[in-house]
Amino acid sequence: MEGAVAEIEATSRLDRLIGPGFVAAGALASIAQPIVLLLAGKDVNDAIWPHAYRALQATMLLRENLTLMFFCTLMLFFASLVAVQNKLKGKPLPPVLHRSLLFAIGLFSGFTVLYFLLDVYYLRGAFLLLPTMYGVILFTSVLSVRGLPTLPMGGSKKSFLSSLVHVGAIFFAAWLLMPGIPAMIGIAPSPPDAPRVGYGAEPGPFDTTMSVHPYEMPEDVAKIIMEQEEEIDFSVYLTLPELDPDLPLDTVPLALLSHGWGYPVYEEYTDWIAHLSARGIAVAFVQYPSHIDPPIPDGLEGEDINGASNWPHHIYRAKAIASALDTLEEVALGETRHATVEAALGNVTIDPSHLWIGGHSLGGAYTFIQLYESLERGWGNETLFIDIESGWTRPNHPELQPNFSRMPADSMVHLARGVDDMTVDACYSVHHQQAFNQLPSKHVLYIELQSDLYGFPRLVGSHYLPTDSVHDRLADYGVYRRIDAQADWVFARTQGDTITEDWAYNHLIDSDMLRSMGKWSDGTEVLPLLVYEDALNTEPKFSPCATS
Repeated sequence: MEGAVAEIEATSRLDRLIGPGFVAAGALASIAQPIVLLLAGKDVNDAIWPHAYRALQATMLLRENLTLMFFCTLMLFFASLVAVQNKLKGKPLPPVLHRSLLFAIGLFSGFTVLYFLLDVYYLRGAFLLLPTMYGVILFTSVLSVRGLPTLPMGGSKKSFLSSLVHVGAIFFAAWLLMPGIPAMIGIAPSPPDAPRVGYGAEPGPFDTTMSVHPYEMPEDVAKIIMEQEEEIDFSVYLTLPELDPDLPLDTVPLALLSHGWGYPVYEEYTDWIAHLSARGIAVAFVQYPSHIDPPIPDGLEGEDINGASNWPHHIYRAKAIASALDTLEEVALGETRHATVEAALGNVTIDPSHLWIGGHSLGGAYTFIQLYESLERGWGNETLFIDIESGWTRPNHPELQPNFSRMPADSMVHLARGVDDMTVDACYSVHHQQAFNQLPSKHVLYIELQSDLYGFPRLVGSHYLPTDSVHDRLADYGVYRRIDAQADWVFARTQGDTITEDWAYNHLIDSDMLRSMGKWSDGTEVLPLLVYEDALNTEPKFSPCATS
């Protein structure tokens, strides 16, 4: 017994000397990558983004494995109780395990601080299970290392502070994990199930096939592509519906989809593409370079006024997009089509006079470039739908402005943004809406996806809802249901199907069919979409946009 007591006392003295070092090392490890990126010249957003993306992936993984998370939580609590019991019996933790737990306390304390910073600037309450898991790890680690907390009464000042920190750490960890308990044990209200039929259900009725067609990057653009994208073989990803030869179809419409800044990743937009192509539309996903370093003219002062900016980056990206559309014309629209197009469509042709154009983030802004190119090529002169999701600043260069007078009478526009989009300001979309003021106001809608933190998973209108990584029920009802209706409207007009055209149209104008977002499992209505026909001039909350 005396030997065990001596061992505990020796370990305790050593840990008092080096224990804080392990905690500090863990905390430093948690913020090491953002610090390295900041020192490398990245701005705060770029420095924190890798951690934010990992946090997103971790949360989605926890959502998909709720039972496993609950089981692991029970195991960690059981292990910590065993450690507490052993400590009361005078059995110390093995030194390696003890110091590993100290490191874990520092690491996950740092992750928790980063989480709260991200929650302020990006997440807005979207992640419930991630802080819960941090709380579980901190709670069980502190219990295992320090045992049961005691009230800080009497003793030396140092002992008093140590007990106070111990009690504070236990209560803080418990505070982190408590909100997630209803979700883990399955009693929190759940969002509505994904639609099983109709708009927003599984993509259909057609199966689809995709082929990749590299395009020739203009020489002056190729020279300024930065190392982040030097290895990308920029291409048009063409997704086509597979058509039965017996179907009475002569033509299908065309869709042009643009990705967000720094995200030329087809795999992040396959859900969006599927909802378009499975409705019978030929979808061209156009990669363009984001990381470019163009020469800046002497004396040029950057301006971003009324949702449009003058940076030369727009001009070079527009050249790349024009080259991509040249390739699209060659492989899919000309008399001699690529073999993959022939195999999918047979005798059916792609008719770009019926056109859908859309994009996300910077790609949303570049719908204006796609629109310019399309109208110059004579596309979209019969039917035109434009879908801008969380659009960023568009070009203000005179040579890139679309000739809006060429837009057909049958044109419609949706501009959508999550209310907790911390990446792109709402004023961009509000001003983009004004660019289409020659159209009937009921055909140009600014749509806000509200955040609903009522149950689990929480529904948060973030910037990344249109990407595969953040495909949740809010996206099913607020994004993909609209995409289905848009595709149906364009396809029906191609086929002269007025019944389907009218049905889709009623889902695209401001109506209960557009706004309704379903119900939580306990019958509570999910917060509806907010819809504005003239946001800048009719909604007081957007009045600051008039001066931006």
